Amino acid sequence: MLLGLIVTIVCLVAAVWGIDFEQIYTSFKRANYWTLPLMLGALFMFYWLKAVRWQMLLEPIKKLTVAQVTPAMMIGFMGNNILPAHLGEFLRVYVLSRQFQIPKTTVLSTLVLERLFDVIAILCYLGIGIYFAPNLPERYHTISLIVASGIVVMIIAVAAYIIWTEAVIRLFRSIFSYLPFLPEKLTHLVLEMMRAGALGMTSLKSKRLCFGIIWTSFAQWLFNGLSIYIALWSFNIQVSPLAAFVVLGVTAFGVIVPSTPGFFGVVQLCFSVSLKAFGVASADAFSASIYYQLSQYFPVTIIGLYYSNREGLKFSEAEQEAENELEELEGGHELGADS
Repeated sequence: MLLGLIVTIVCLVAAVWGIDFEQIYTSFKRANYWTLPLMLGALFMFYWLKAVRWQMLLEPIKKLTVAQVTPAMMIGFMGNNILPAHLGEFLRVYVLSRQFQIPKTTVLSTLVLERLFDVIAILCYLGIGIYFAPNLPERYHTISLIVASGIVVMIIAVAAYIIWTEAVIRLFRSIFSYLPFLPEKLTHLVLEMMRAGALGMTSLKSKRLCFGIIWTSFAQWLFNGLSIYIALWSFNIQVSPLAAFVVLGVTAFGVIVPSTPGFFGVVQLCFSVSLKAFGVASADAFSASIYYQLSQYFPVTIIGLYYSNREGLKFSEAEQEAENELEELEGGHELGADS
């Protein structure tokens, strides 16, 4: 929490540095808020596609409907909005596991695979945005080629992970051994998550499910990019739609940085940095980022709280369960070390 608070404050200060607050006020005053229904429509499609994809990832394990996986998913994203360190992901695992008696490690494995496809889709949109967006300096084309190389590496890494899971885990264990500054518990948990991720690969053996997972991954982030573009248009920011892809990519990776719940500050800095390359005024970029973020934050949090109340979720129980899981993992680690 302390680290996250520091990061948030630093990012907010950097985002508003040199901006006249009168300019921010003027930007909000002249904005078009009739676009909010469009923002909410794109938000609905984004999370509906996420639910469809998660249902497909879970299908080889247990056949569930989109309506059945949605409550746990929304509770998880609500948790990311109000809890530190992306703890909403663990709420998501806990709730679905409790609802349908699926082992937590198995549920976690589908989330690992989900993140891999997210990264590939976001990198593709980022590369397309940087390479084809008009009026960008030539050096950005070089960056897009680097991003494209990253996509290729990611695809190869995923393929290697699927085919040679244990070998990849041993490789990472060797790498971690040369990084003594990383806490042992953290490295162990990362390795356990990688091992768990292999369990979720079953869905990729089906051509139908594999195709479905791929297209929903790209479609959902297309709608997220659309939300960003609508937010920019609402504040009269005249840029190519490809600029929204650049903002999408930078923001998606920016929120990985530890920050306070909801990623406030980080999102504002990502918008400012991304749009500066397109000649957008910092005050307009900052204002549009607030509009975009709040239009996402409040609906997701409210819906997640509704589902958590409906499911009778108590955060104290979830926290205790997480502690128990951690103790089990640590116990397994000690046994492995002893053997």
